[in-house]
Amino acid sequence: MIRVLIERRLKEGAEEKLQAHMRELRREAIHRPGYVSGETLRDVDDDRHFVILSSWRSQAEWRSWAASQQRRDIEAVIGALLAEPEKVTVFEVV
Repeated sequence: MIRVLIERRLKEGAEEKLQAHMRELRREAIHRPGYVSGETLRDVDDDRHFVILSSWRSQAEWRSWAASQQRRDIEAVIGALLAEPEKVTVFEVV
C-alpha cells in the first residue's frame, strides 16, 4: 500500500476552478485499478494551499494512473491555476 501526497498552491481567485477539476480527477481515479481512497484538505491559515492525499494498493497502479492521458489532460488544466509547481511525494506504508 502507498499514499500519494500532492501539494498545490493556487493563484489568487482560482479556488473554485481548482475544486471542480480536482473533483473530476477523483471521479476518474476511483475507477482505476488500485485506487483505495482519497481526500482533499485545505490549509486553515492559507485558503490557496491544498493537500491531496490518496491511497493506492501499489506504486505500479499509481504510476499507471499518473501516466494516463486522462489524468495528464486534467492536470494540464490544473497546472494553469497554480502559483507554483505542485509537489508530489509517494510514501510506502510500513
